[in-house]
Amino acid sequence: MKAMIRRLLPALLLVACGRTALVPPGVVRELVCGDGVVNVGESCDDGNTDDTDACLTTCDFARCGDGVVWANRELCDPGPTPADAGGACNANCTVPSCGNAVLEPPERCDDGNRDDEDACSARCLPAICGDGLRQRGVEACDDGNGSNEDACVESCQLARCGDAFVQQGVEPCDDANSVQTDACLTFCIAARCGDGLVWAGVEGCDDANPDEGDACLSTCRPASCGDGFLQRGVEACDDGNADDSDACVAGCLPARCGDGFTQSGVEQCDDGNPVELDDCTNHCAVPVCGDGVRAGQEACDLGAANGDTPAFRITQPSGTRIGTDALVRSGTVQRFYNYSSASSHTGLEVVSESRIYLYADSMTGRLSLVTTHGIDFLGGSSPRQPASTIQFDITGLPPGVGVEVADDTPGEFFLGPSGSGNAFGRWQFDANSDGGALGPLPFPGRWRITVTPRFMTGITTWGWVRDDAVRIALDLSQPITIEALDTAALCRTDCTVPTCGDGRFDAGEVCDDGNTVGGDGCAADCRSLR
Repeated sequence: MKAMIRRLLPALLLVACGRTALVPPGVVRELVCGDGVVNVGESCDDGNTDDTDACLTTCDFARCGDGVVWANRELCDPGPTPADAGGACNANCTVPSCGNAVLEPPERCDDGNRDDEDACSARCLPAICGDGLRQRGVEACDDGNGSNEDACVESCQLARCGDAFVQQGVEPCDDANSVQTDACLTFCIAARCGDGLVWAGVEGCDDANPDEGDACLSTCRPASCGDGFLQRGVEACDDGNADDSDACVAGCLPARCGDGFTQSGVEQCDDGNPVELDDCTNHCAVPVCGDGVRAGQEACDLGAANGDTPAFRITQPSGTRIGTDALVRSGTVQRFYNYSSASSHTGLEVVSESRIYLYADSMTGRLSLVTTHGIDFLGGSSPRQPASTIQFDITGLPPGVGVEVADDTPGEFFLGPSGSGNAFGRWQFDANSDGGALGPLPFPGRWRITVTPRFMTGITTWGWVRDDAVRIALDLSQPITIEALDTAALCRTDCTVPTCGDGRFDAGEVCDDGNTVGGDGCAADCRSLR
């Protein structure tokens, strides 16, 4: 049997790729690769010279690594030494590419598929957050950008309230906490006045209503006195200012007499106490001098009995009332009158005016009543007194009074019958002055003299000269009464008590220089000029 198989073997060959050639017995052929007969030592013989099919021209089966690309089976073939291919062909006869399950530079992974949602992307890069590809089971989203203000935020998580990122157009804020007293509430809503939650450090209160009459204002400030809103049940008023002189004062209370605040236009004062006789009465009025009640700074107050009683009072029926002292000079009245060239030269003369006043000699205290009419014409540009005619009837002279000075002739200024207390002046003059003096008058004393004038020509004004040399106008058509008073009022009209040394000349005083020191021109008791 074995011998028969040996005889048949040369003639029976099994050819790769399904071809079998029968060699007749007894025929001896040369063994050639490519003759279509699989000979000893050949793996196959397909009878062609195509190296891209399953049988190479070397009568070897095509395989990966043989250096020949097997059509429709291999993409490439690196040969027996893949390194010689220079990376152009893989050892498994595939062209380097992502998805071929071969890790090839510059690939960082290759899982053999083109799935962009697994751990290795279709670009053969490991899946990471931010690559723009959502990895299944790992990432909730992946928008491929670094913005944390859109719907996909850090760590590829879907944006949500509480993730600490503010999603634009969706959330106004996101502080990732559950604190309801900061700038962002737990629903990612910005804290605001009126949301009912007190924003720490910003709001003092928040009652979520616009009522300005409760304990929390619409501006989320606690209601307080002075905020301009009336808090019900707490404040009686609130005008929103700190002015305590209006109708609403400190403590948001209505102004009232006795609250210690002077209400402008309503109260004169308010000292906040119940003392009636201090500087502010219980009716919130300043004490009135003359109301008969001594109060505040008043030294006295006799009501209607208050009065100013000067040493001399000059009056006229028309209402003229002058309180005065004598004009005091050093020297006799004759020396003061300075009669020469048929005129007086006291320095008080005025053209076309008649003047009258009391004069006291500071050396003797002697008191005189002096009158001058017009002015002496001294020539040149000096004023010229026009022709004048004047008559004076003087009544009420105290006993012992005589004519001390008379111009020109005794017939111009003279006394009436002895004991009558009358004197008369009958003056006619032109371009000079005229007049005279009567005295001495009791000083201090109590007497009343009336002078009735008649100004016929040349005199147009008449005036009284006070102790300070100020001239006070008199009515030409009316008499004047000169009254000497020797007892001061108990209380002046300004509610001060007349006192020697107070600098004010009162009845009973000859002088008052503001002190009680004698020998300075006014006695310490104000009763003489020494």
